[in-house]
Amino acid sequence: MSRKDIEARLDRSLSNQIKVPQIDRRFDAAVWARIEAAEAAATNPLADGPPSRTERASRWLAITNSIGILVTLTIVGVFVLRTYGGIEPSVNLDMNVSMPLIPEDMVTRIVGVLGQVLGLAALAFGLSFTSFGRRIRASFS
Repeated sequence: MSRKDIEARLDRSLSNQIKVPQIDRRFDAAVWARIEAAEAAATNPLADGPPSRTERASRWLAITNSIGILVTLTIVGVFVLRTYGGIEPSVNLDMNVSMPLIPEDMVTRIVGVLGQVLGLAALAFGLSFTSFGRRIRASFS
């Protein structure tokens, strides 16, 4: 027996042992239907379900930013019209009340104390982002 005869007998024996089902057109149609369904789901991500928390938060952030922009533009428009347009306010805000006089040394002390308080607040805010600050914040929550 030659080597080709041995390989042919082994091939016939192997093909007789393995029973492969015949694939018809229904199988092909089912495969293509699953592929089309997967592509449709991939192209329409909104069909999956309700929006996530991040999507809702970004929507509210866009809404509040739009409101802020409108308010800012309104204030700027009123200021420009009053300054350059000669429009006077409809409400007269002149109150004949004199402002109290604050001594110069009191203003100096107030500014000094406020500077120290703001400096300590800024330092505490900066330290809160360190590992030590995160541990302290975690202990309160």
